[in-house]
Amino acid sequence: MRQVLFMLLMVVSGYHMSGQETISDTGLWNQYFINTDIGSRLKLAADFQYRSYEIPDDFQQFIGRASIGLQPKGTQIKLYTGYGYFNSGTRGDNDATSYEHRLHQDIWWDSAVSDFFEIKHRVRIEERFVEDQDFRTRFRYMLFVNVPFNNKQIIDNTYYLALWNETFINGQTNTGLGTVEYFDRNWSYAGIGYKHNKSLKFQAGYMHELTPNIKKGQLVLSVFQNI
Repeated sequence: MRQVLFMLLMVVSGYHMSGQETISDTGLWNQYFINTDIGSRLKLAADFQYRSYEIPDDFQQFIGRASIGLQPKGTQIKLYTGYGYFNSGTRGDNDATSYEHRLHQDIWWDSAVSDFFEIKHRVRIEERFVEDQDFRTRFRYMLFVNVPFNNKQIIDNTYYLALWNETFINGQTNTGLGTVEYFDRNWSYAGIGYKHNKSLKFQAGYMHELTPNIKKGQLVLSVFQNI
């Protein structure tokens, strides 16, 4: 349970930060994730996301991302590397957009804490090429906890509680246009998931975003497909 306690600690500590603007408008994030295996060890993954600052409009961001992964023989570790394209809007009436090209490297692993819980970890390193800004890096740690409701494990036709928390740390503070803090943001999510079968599952929940400048909530709708 140490990972669960660590997750709760990050959430609680985030809420004690001060100086942010609280944004009352709830955003909407739509996410579609695809995964497929190539043989026993190689994997392909992609996701497409459309985000709005408010429900149902005010464009925030479009994301298209793909990666290739490898599971080293005899381990439960998965290693990924990939590329993402980001087109971002500006909150409010301003229609200006900007783009970003981003490389990433991931390490995924599971924690065998209990047969009842699914606990997964992801460490991600990003290389960011933001329009009109200096190159910089970012480090991310994400913890997932899934708890089934109607079965002892998350098998076909299972409803489950989905929790995750992710913290972002900037590798550099100079963007070329100004400065940012090393702490970039924290996302805390709670939702309900449904695993239909080994190929398809759905999640819907609420995510609280905390940055040095804002506090904001998002409704997050996700589809996960294995093909």
